[in-house]
Amino acid sequence: MKINVPAQELGEYQVRLMRDADAPGVVALYRAIYGEHYPIKEMYDADYIIKQQEAEMMYRVIVADAAGNILGHSGLYRLQGAYTGLYEGGQGMVRAEARSKGFNNAIYSYIMQILLPAVGVEEIWGESVTNHVFMQKTAISIGTKETGIELELMPGESYEAEKSASGRVSAVVACACVKEKPHTVFLPAPYADILKKIYVHAKRDRQLKTAAGVLPQKVKTSYFDAFIADAGVLRVFVHEAGADAGETMAGLVKKYLDAGAVVLQVFLPLNQPGSGALTEILNRLGFFFAAVAPRWFDADGLLMQKLVNPANYDEIRLYSDFAKEMLQFIIEDRNRAEALALI
Repeated sequence: MKINVPAQELGEYQVRLMRDADAPGVVALYRAIYGEHYPIKEMYDADYIIKQQEAEMMYRVIVADAAGNILGHSGLYRLQGAYTGLYEGGQGMVRAEARSKGFNNAIYSYIMQILLPAVGVEEIWGESVTNHVFMQKTAISIGTKETGIELELMPGESYEAEKSASGRVSAVVACACVKEKPHTVFLPAPYADILKKIYVHAKRDRQLKTAAGVLPQKVKTSYFDAFIADAGVLRVFVHEAGADAGETMAGLVKKYLDAGAVVLQVFLPLNQPGSGALTEILNRLGFFFAAVAPRWFDADGLLMQKLVNPANYDEIRLYSDFAKEMLQFIIEDRNRAEALALI
């Protein structure tokens, strides 16, 4: 690992980058919060966690007491298939008996002020769960801006240990700009108004134009797909869309529905004029608005989502008025898209 960052004292505790000796304690933290049901099973392998950090794929900031017990944790990690300057901040957790000590704020302040400059991050992507509002409050307090909501993202089994959710859990997308990249984005017609609101709210430097309703005829659709089987979540990153996009997307939907996907997500590039035509194709497959994904492709992306099952909207706990406004739009857009898919 190339970076060398100092530890910070927090009264009788220490906030610092994970050391090899901390890895078993990090695994124990996952078990304390999620039991055996965290959907990425590699997080229960201490050797894997160490190798991840050594390879600079995931950095972990921990809070430890004087005896070395890991009381809290959050990660900063690269997103496979996305722009290399974009990192996700997530997997944040604090032991139940150590909550209300300010550990979340201390960890995220450490990440923002110390770790990000050392790593060279340009954009942060984060997902704050909605079975409680604590992570949402923390995210806003450190300067992130909410850009959407992913419905039904996490399986309910992940929360059995703490009995904090009765079903799948949604997440508020919250992003932070470390190094701005002004560029043009093309707004698909159904989402022009909500996208403008999000860009104003996030204070991003973008030139907004109307997206085209056609795709280039001589371009073959290229994409990256990743399926997290234990969570039932598919993610498709469309790098470029051509005239074959409808057939390609329909094929992926069928393939992964057959494989057990219950949440299907597509990220499409907003810096390409054909984003309007691709959005229409996805709407007719039952995909609806979820979020803006700043710098996902180095340029911004639009995240659209399709759900197999109904969502329990009453279980979604939101902290900010802006998040509540976005949720109302998303619910209405889901109804619209699913009606289109039946035509």
